[in-house]
Amino acid sequence: MIKNKNLNVKELFKLGFKNQKLKNFQEAIKFYNRVIKIDPTVVFTYYNLGIIFEQLRDIRQAEIYYKEAIKVKPLFIHSYNNLGIMSQNQGQKENAIKYFKRIIEIDPKYYSGYSNLGLVYASLGMYDEALNNYLKTLEFDENNLVATKSIIFLLTYFKSDNNHSLVGLNNDLRQLQNKFILKDLLKSENLNYVLKNALKIVKNKSININDLSFFETQAYRRNPIDLNCESHHNVFNTSNIIPKFCFGCFKIQIEPQNVLDLIRLFFIFDDLNLSKNNQRKCMVEFRNQIPGLYKGMIYCSSLQEAKKISEDLKTKLKILLNVKVSIKRGCSEFYDVFPKFKIIDEKEKDFMNFNEDWEKIEENSAIKKNFNTIKFNNSISGLSISDFLIINQWLNYAKNINDLSYKNLDIEFLDSKFINQKMINQIEFRKKEFAK
Repeated sequence: MIKNKNLNVKELFKLGFKNQKLKNFQEAIKFYNRVIKIDPTVVFTYYNLGIIFEQLRDIRQAEIYYKEAIKVKPLFIHSYNNLGIMSQNQGQKENAIKYFKRIIEIDPKYYSGYSNLGLVYASLGMYDEALNNYLKTLEFDENNLVATKSIIFLLTYFKSDNNHSLVGLNNDLRQLQNKFILKDLLKSENLNYVLKNALKIVKNKSININDLSFFETQAYRRNPIDLNCESHHNVFNTSNIIPKFCFGCFKIQIEPQNVLDLIRLFFIFDDLNLSKNNQRKCMVEFRNQIPGLYKGMIYCSSLQEAKKISEDLKTKLKILLNVKVSIKRGCSEFYDVFPKFKIIDEKEKDFMNFNEDWEKIEENSAIKKNFNTIKFNNSISGLSISDFLIINQWLNYAKNINDLSYKNLDIEFLDSKFINQKMINQIEFRKKEFAK
């Protein structure tokens, strides 16, 4: 603590801010409190204290300071914004809507208010309202990445007839495969037709995958159930336990041999009619030292369900070259720490059941982050903007590992700086895998 008691408000605030940046939070709080004692009208003192207490996870105290800032300056947008985000993270969605609407009342051109409001509406399943607010963001900031990517994602499970060019582009892409039944679509020349025309449509809109900072590489077909994998991985990584949910998670893993067959598998999944509409995804593998290059997964709630779907799939998968199909339990990351977890048959001696002592640990470890939580609907069948950009990532991946099957498509796909950078440290490992 500075011994000099005669520092003025400006000097005290600067010392508070300096300690805040260095994460010396207790010292920062002392300096800011001295500022308030001398001059209780400095609005950023309360605002910065709100930020500090948020970082200390004292949400109640953070809320008090944000509201104090508003008392000092009733039109202080930054406090309303943080209160809105905090409310959404706490699941208090009506409060979040109230705060973001207040921002727009204060400044109708403050575009972050619209995009944040869109995220809240999407989390409530109010997709029309979400889309309208994302589009309002683009009215004031036409290159806004949050709104653009939110629209692209929203359109994977929400159909709209809005006349905005992004919506029109998405609807045009969905029509491309309609002229083919699945059996014909999977032929190389017809895949080439669909993807080549998709590329023309995307280029006409001038969508640049690098400018968009589009980093998605997994193409999903979802149902309304949130598997909450990110939270489960967080519990595993922080507490070294496997969450209870994961013990009932089985997946059919399908490993195509090349990118052309991965794209075929994507369209097979898109056409797949399952009684529970099980979640499924196609992906390229980036995880460090995890074997396999191209993967498709169908998530099941029991071994019996996985076996049945796997059997039913056999006919559809015949078109794929030397495809490998297996049933796995949970995620591969769990296996190094808990080798027995990979045993899928509960009749086997070492089959691993959930340790009931872990339940309390899991409750304490789970960090709920609700701000970007979306209430999912069933994915809409047909190629979307998101799907096309993800397939484009796969083609870049294939080029990097010398998988020349991509040349069968005869399209000049968009270069992806993200994929090129992502592969730098594992390109030799992946090339060797492909060459096996």
